[in-house]
Amino acid sequence: MTRQKVIDLLAMSRFANLPTVWSNGLLGALLGYATFHENGHTCPICLTLIGLSLSCLYLGGCLLNDWHDVAFDQKTRPDRPIPAGRWSRQSTLIFALGLMGAGLILSALVSPVSALFAAGIIICILAYTKWHKVHPASFFFMAGARALIYPLAAFSFISWEQFLKLGPQTWAIFPLLALGLGGYILGISLTARAETSKDPVGDVAKTFPILCLCAPIIFFSGPQLLFYPAAIIPLALFIIVLATIVRKLRSTHDVGAFVSRTLASIPLVDFLFVFIIAPHFIFWIIVPLLALAALGLQKIAPAT
Repeated sequence: MTRQKVIDLLAMSRFANLPTVWSNGLLGALLGYATFHENGHTCPICLTLIGLSLSCLYLGGCLLNDWHDVAFDQKTRPDRPIPAGRWSRQSTLIFALGLMGAGLILSALVSPVSALFAAGIIICILAYTKWHKVHPASFFFMAGARALIYPLAAFSFISWEQFLKLGPQTWAIFPLLALGLGGYILGISLTARAETSKDPVGDVAKTFPILCLCAPIIFFSGPQLLFYPAAIIPLALFIIVLATIVRKLRSTHDVGAFVSRTLASIPLVDFLFVFIIAPHFIFWIIVPLLALAALGLQKIAPAT
């Protein structure tokens, strides 16, 4: 395999975004540890398998997306690897299905509960791949695939029997996580769309996407600040980084750079929670480093 084909494979799989997936998984695992470590099982090998599973699911889903969008890319992005003939559509599909299958198997090796949520992620990937070019509601499947990472990692600590006995108080945190991260991802999409629109964009159309980008402040930091004043530290970091990215977009109108930087900042969204629940300060270092790692990997292959 030539160097160009390797780079193309990394680009199609959105390899540069993997640190953001690991960050989501880390937050989920920390939530699981905080909730279940006394009655569940803590297995480093299992957590490694979860990380590999999430990686396979994400890479496979992105490859499947490129496989599905070949007709669109032929018209709008003919330089992409499949339209340009550097990768065959069949090979891309084989890689995609193989990776998603591996992700499901790896999660099943950990627990049936993890496999259940991995299957949910695959369903979201398939639905988003099929409808994202034809229906705006497909966004919910994209956000759903991300949001399901949290419970997949969190519930990897418990058995199927324990899972069935969970009360509603255990589930309460996950809608907040979904709303916070989902709103942020929606904000990325809407901001990029507003900036690339050929029609005049009003103040409301420009402001609403920014409010969506701030969803983690509302759903993550808002409740925390009532009980943990120290939560102002990760909140300040998130606001500074987000404001810098948006200001850069306004001055340069470089939508590609904006999307890449906001995607790389997803670990800072997770950091709003990790800062509070982490059992050791080392996680205060790991999560921001994942954001920097995502930026660094973008120098090898693009994030979009």
